Amino acid sequence: MRTACCLLVLFLFFPGGGLAQTASPDAGSVCVGGKPIAPVKIEVFSDYQCPSCRDLYLGTMRSVLTHYADAGKVCVVYREFPLSMHPHAREAARYAQAALQLGLRQWAQVTDALYMFQDRWAQDGKVEEVVASALMKEEMSRLRVAMKNPAIDATIARDIELGRRRQVTATPTFFITANGKTEKAVGVVQYAILSRYLDSLLAR
Repeated sequence: MRTACCLLVLFLFFPGGGLAQTASPDAGSVCVGGKPIAPVKIEVFSDYQCPSCRDLYLGTMRSVLTHYADAGKVCVVYREFPLSMHPHAREAARYAQAALQLGLRQWAQVTDALYMFQDRWAQDGKVEEVVASALMKEEMSRLRVAMKNPAIDATIARDIELGRRRQVTATPTFFITANGKTEKAVGVVQYAILSRYLDSLLAR
């Protein structure tokens, strides 16, 4: 059974319904896909050990990255929000942030591996083993050096504080900003539904 923190919630994405309006997100975030000038921004607060975060990333966000971010239509930002009930989530977040310091390709490879093999490392705690399987030997050596950078823990702490200020209480929670407005959703949204909603935003 999945924990209450990883709620499976499907929202109907139509203008004016299903999403709660909130304040505009903070600036200065890094797009893991797309460019900051994209007309739509999606900010995801995620926990690598959360099963629903895995489902959202593998089932929805990877397709968004391919079909919308790579096309310049969407900027995707991933925020670290490791929950205390998940003992290995912060370590996984640290590896993901270190990979991002190496580059967007390395971040994507590490994130793919962490979510695809979540069941394994969530049980045995061997996060580094999974990360190493996703990178070349030379890249893994550089990542281990990057892991010593105090900026990694500072970034995670900043993301957590930002999430708390924006009333993030469950993972995944994501914010979609377009046309001067920001909407908030909690849980897993199927790609087909999110795609229709993004298309409606881009058509305005």
